[in-house]
Amino acid sequence: MKSNGVIPMRILELFTAILFLSGFTVLSAYSIEFPPEQPKRVIAHAVKRAEELHLLAGYYYRDPRQWVRIYRDNAGTIRNPNRIYPGQVLYITVDRDWTPPFDLDAYVAEWGTYLLNGTVP
Repeated sequence: MKSNGVIPMRILELFTAILFLSGFTVLSAYSIEFPPEQPKRVIAHAVKRAEELHLLAGYYYRDPRQWVRIYRDNAGTIRNPNRIYPGQVLYITVDRDWTPPFDLDAYVAEWGTYLLNGTVP
């Protein structure tokens, strides 16, 4: 039996009408409203000694597992995600109202030796 799509459409229309009459509503995908995205800003971060992507992700996103976001946003600058170098400038997108959760320079100054050596005090 050859079908040109008319019969399946009529079945769908009939099914939708039955659902509507029985109290169910069918929402179209176009009626779903999403909240507006928060405005963003871009920070140019100059990499310093002992900094790594997961450390920067913890600082800017409060989640070290988000290092991939920084890597993707800077794919033209970072060749190997395991190696970033002092002096590299990374562009990091944050919310417009972002504030530093802690002093990154003080943290790296205190823990930098352990970060570089991979040791625990």
